[in-house]
Amino acid sequence: MREVELKFRVSPPFRIPELTGERTGVSSVSKAQVKELVAVYWDTSDLRLAREGITLRHRTGEGDADGWHLKLPVHEAGVPDASTGTRDEVHEKGPDEAVPTALRDLVEVYLRGAILGPVATLQTIRTPYRLLDVESNELAELTDDVVSVINQGHTAGRFREIEVEDRAGGLRLLEDVGTVLRTAGAVGGEFVPKVVRALGPRATADPDPPPPSDVTAKDPARLAVQSVLRRYVRAFMANDQAVRRGADDGVHQMRVAARRIRSALKTFRPLVDADWSAALREELKWVADSLGGARDAEVLLARLLRDLDTLPPHLIIGPVRAKIEASVGGELASGTATALETLRSDRYLALVDRLVAAGWEPMTTPLAESPTEEVLPDLVSSAWDRLATGAARVRRRDASNEDWHRTRIAAKQARYSAESVAPIFGRAAKNLARQAEDVQELLGEHQDAVVAAEVLHRLAVTPRSGSFAFTLGLLYRRQEETLARTRAEFPGLWGRANDAKHRKWLKS
Repeated sequence: MREVELKFRVSPPFRIPELTGERTGVSSVSKAQVKELVAVYWDTSDLRLAREGITLRHRTGEGDADGWHLKLPVHEAGVPDASTGTRDEVHEKGPDEAVPTALRDLVEVYLRGAILGPVATLQTIRTPYRLLDVESNELAELTDDVVSVINQGHTAGRFREIEVEDRAGGLRLLEDVGTVLRTAGAVGGEFVPKVVRALGPRATADPDPPPPSDVTAKDPARLAVQSVLRRYVRAFMANDQAVRRGADDGVHQMRVAARRIRSALKTFRPLVDADWSAALREELKWVADSLGGARDAEVLLARLLRDLDTLPPHLIIGPVRAKIEASVGGELASGTATALETLRSDRYLALVDRLVAAGWEPMTTPLAESPTEEVLPDLVSSAWDRLATGAARVRRRDASNEDWHRTRIAAKQARYSAESVAPIFGRAAKNLARQAEDVQELLGEHQDAVVAAEVLHRLAVTPRSGSFAFTLGLLYRRQEETLARTRAEFPGLWGRANDAKHRKWLKS
């Protein structure tokens, strides 16, 4: 379940203002029964979940909603203000003695084997109000919570909080209700879960690793390396959750994050310890390869079914769709199982531990103490030079499919290298990254057609393929057309991308 809500701190004498009328679009307010909730929050001794904005609790007093609740932050554009939080909530029934395996699995990338235990008990006297439209449909729910922090059976602290959670009214209604509450004296601000407020400063310390910091061109290159690694390691860890939850594009995005970290370590090779970097790159390659089966099958299945759907019905002879789905879909299921097995392995969790340490403090060389502006442009330029070498190779008439594939990898490296320094060098670096991305996408089309053609050929030569071999041949022809088109388009595209004006900033 996804929840979007506003939070406000209020003093004990605060009175909820009139919320109906044109200012909010609320027609009436219905008060529900007051509830007494008891929630025991679980975390590690160093509060790894709280520092990520994640809450895990066992709550009673809510009736059907009693049990375990895991709330995962969702970062989306369009939230009305800093006091708004968007979170995905996963609910599991079960006794309070142990965290359900399914919930622990979703946050294992942050736990990495650490022990979970109770860290706070909150007793909440909740007064809920339903905000309704003219037809008595619920637009939002406002809850007035008086929260007591219980420590060894005694009240160690108390605070009051107002929450407004969207039901069907949307973000605009939350904004309007929030404006009325702030006018009456409620204090908005950063979205802070109750347990974080109860636990104090330790719960708001930096996560592992911290978010990337701002780096200027005058700063040591070491800080640029650190910032890039923090950005990509955090993306890698966030997409771990997406894969475990079966989210669309989760495997792809996690694989991309792994490749970005590998690319950064390769681009920054003169700036980082060689043995340390090589070991990390090898393990990241293992993860990316483990995710590759699922991703490759996903792309291939979508491509073949898309091409099949463009054929006139009278040219689809035999159970072609079923054959493709059985073959490639089976590879997708197998690849997904392999990806999950990898994420649940000790080897993988050990790698994440090392990536977290790399984000905190990468092992750098003396050259990394030089100003960023003096060393990073040359490293990006080297990545582009490798792409230029590949581009020259594929323009030869005897270029093999493997040549095209290697050049695609070089284009990806050039793109990632420019993207990694874009926060420092700005628009010029972003523009160069876009040029490399255009080249990468065309070369990617070529590679996808190569793979699809190989699979179609394999399906066509399997026993008893006669009933649908004709349609498979048509699909195969589509791939040949794509290969011809991409090869014809490449020289012009490369000429535009390789224009020296895109790289002037690397020479300054």
